[in-house]
Amino acid sequence: MKIVFDTNVILSSLVTQGLSHRVLKICIDNHKLFISKWIINEVIEKLELKFTIKKSEIKRIKEFVLNAFETIEPKGEIPTVCRDKDDNNILHLAEYLNADVIITGDKDLLDLKKFNKTIIITPRIFMEEHYKIK
Repeated sequence: MKIVFDTNVILSSLVTQGLSHRVLKICIDNHKLFISKWIINEVIEKLELKFTIKKSEIKRIKEFVLNAFETIEPKGEIPTVCRDKDDNNILHLAEYLNADVIITGDKDLLDLKKFNKTIIITPRIFMEEHYKIK
């Protein structure tokens, strides 16, 4: 499966050892994960500003992300369907890849349910539907 993770799930998986962390580990082992420079930059910005993570740790995290995800720069027009314009960058990557799934906790994306052929679900729904873990 081709999967795009939203920034909030990536951050949650890096900062906590909870469900998002488990989902990311499973997906790294079993699926193809994709990320864009825009998402990487947003992750780094939030780690610096919101979580006040040290530069040395951010460098290590960035290396991990670059190894776990294939970086793609989507071409073409960024969609304008999401209420939060930044979330359109996530949709753009998914559309460009013809991704199977976007995993997110973002209500603006989740309210769409689907974008083209890409299903938009939470980490919990991903685990319940694909791995029968409740």
